[in-house]
Amino acid sequence: MLKKVTGTTLYEQVMDQIRDGIVQGVYKKGEMLPSEKELMQMTGVSRITVREALRALAEAGVIETRQGKGSFVLADRDSLSPDLATAEKQTEYFQQFLASTEARLLLEPELARQAAKKATPEDLARMEAVLRRKQNRILGEQESFFDDFHQAIARAAGNPLLTEFLEHLFVQEQEGRSAFSLPLPDKQKRTSTILSDHHRKIFEAIRAGNGEFAYFYMKEHTLYLLSVYREYFQRFC
Repeated sequence: MLKKVTGTTLYEQVMDQIRDGIVQGVYKKGEMLPSEKELMQMTGVSRITVREALRALAEAGVIETRQGKGSFVLADRDSLSPDLATAEKQTEYFQQFLASTEARLLLEPELARQAAKKATPEDLARMEAVLRRKQNRILGEQESFFDDFHQAIARAAGNPLLTEFLEHLFVQEQEGRSAFSLPLPDKQKRTSTILSDHHRKIFEAIRAGNGEFAYFYMKEHTLYLLSVYREYFQRFC
């Protein structure tokens, strides 16, 4: 049974209640959730808030919203409440991801600044080709977390040791992703779109030779990545 919610992030509270309902067996895989109107009445929030909660759950792979029919549960309770062994693997991955991304936060903004100063036409063409390939890819298709765009920036900065170190960090971030049955944030449509927009801003700053903007946009990008992953692990692990 859902309850009335209050607070500044109402849609997140509605999300959490629906998730908890799945974990507790109130809503089972394949079943339809209460309608938007029923959810509004049960939680005391607006239709906009309910729709935002359902949208976020759909992007996370927890539910599927079918036009004109309603929202159906895709995840089973084990996906949202894993056994001890899986939970330990997920925690290990999260700790590894945090350490890797925090290292990137110290490194990559400066690499972007140096790339803005040193990038050759060939470097810029390589970055743009990666952006074009990402734009045309099928969302959710399996690909390495190894990020060619970030590597192209590192190469343009002209330090092979740092390029090799960054490659090592990306390999670390790839390991352990199989412990998750739900799509991780970078595979979710909204987050993926935001990350792609960040990449475009970083590229434009580098192409313009504006090192300070490139530094700022890379830092903004990495901080955003940290924040969405922290939120994901708090909510779904």
